[in-house]
Amino acid sequence: MRVKKFTGRTIQEAVEHLRQEFGPDGVILHTAQKRAWLWGRVGPKRYEVVGAFDPNYRSSSAAARVTVPRKTVPDGPAAPSPDPKPDPAWSEAVQNLYSRLTKADIPKDLSVKLLKEVLSQLPKEDWENDGKLWNQLMEVIAGRIVTAQPWEFNGEQKTVVLIGPTGVGKTTTIAKLAANFSLVAGRKVGLITVDTYRIAAAEQLKTYAEIIGLPLHVAYSPKELKEGIAKLKDRELILIDTAGRSQNNQLHIAELKHFFEGIAAEIHLVISATTKPRDVDEIISVFGQLPIDRVIITKLDETSAFGVLLHTCERARVPIAFVTTGQGVPEDIEVADGKRIAQLILGDA
Repeated sequence: MRVKKFTGRTIQEAVEHLRQEFGPDGVILHTAQKRAWLWGRVGPKRYEVVGAFDPNYRSSSAAARVTVPRKTVPDGPAAPSPDPKPDPAWSEAVQNLYSRLTKADIPKDLSVKLLKEVLSQLPKEDWENDGKLWNQLMEVIAGRIVTAQPWEFNGEQKTVVLIGPTGVGKTTTIAKLAANFSLVAGRKVGLITVDTYRIAAAEQLKTYAEIIGLPLHVAYSPKELKEGIAKLKDRELILIDTAGRSQNNQLHIAELKHFFEGIAAEIHLVISATTKPRDVDEIISVFGQLPIDRVIITKLDETSAFGVLLHTCERARVPIAFVTTGQGVPEDIEVADGKRIAQLILGDA
């Protein structure tokens, strides 16, 4: 793998230098804005892009590195069922797996369902075999993780809204998506924010928009939101940021719902990987008043228990589209992959 730093007067110029040398399979690892020093004085702004290229690895774009077949799921959130207890007749190996699952923050009822599914797929003589139990559990979990392919652009505009509780990283996630689809995938992207509660949030997104070179509209009302979408009619992808709402504040949820009435948009619910399972249930129940199409799980780098990914997928009954793994823009975001998520949940055998 080759790694090299590219510079330019704009972020677009730096990325273009990367493309010229590495071609379409070049991957952006890091971006930075710096000022050059000229004769002891601060000079003009320069933009830095650290890129990588592996001649043995081919991909269409960093934004669509993993292609996962889309699976269909039932509509509407699933209600949690009463906690069943593990079967006393289970072998020690199965009991150990049950403990492993609950320690990963997978609720007891779901842990029991997973293990019953595993045992139904293995002959009884393998119920004591740690390796076979582990491998089968990995397959069962991966099969239950419903994921979605990255957006396809066939001449139709995509309008995507990110909603969710406060502090889950919606604005940073939008910046990551915007940078990847604009700079790497070469799509025409526009940004809108309706987060007018926090001045800092709008300023943060404005900074990202200026660095990437994207138009940004601030909407203070549903009418201005529609006007902003109309102004971005030439964009292939419109990403809309919203203010974080507490799932305990029904007034704010009603206001959010009113904002997007009559808007043809794909709604992504953003949930942090640090969220407790009980809170996930409440978040899905409350935000489910809007038609949720996808889920994005953020802050995988801030937890060591990843059961919330499976729990969220089971309760929301919609695919996981992306996961984020840090604060870096644009690199710390990945297309969700069932096998990788299953490996995160179970850890090492």
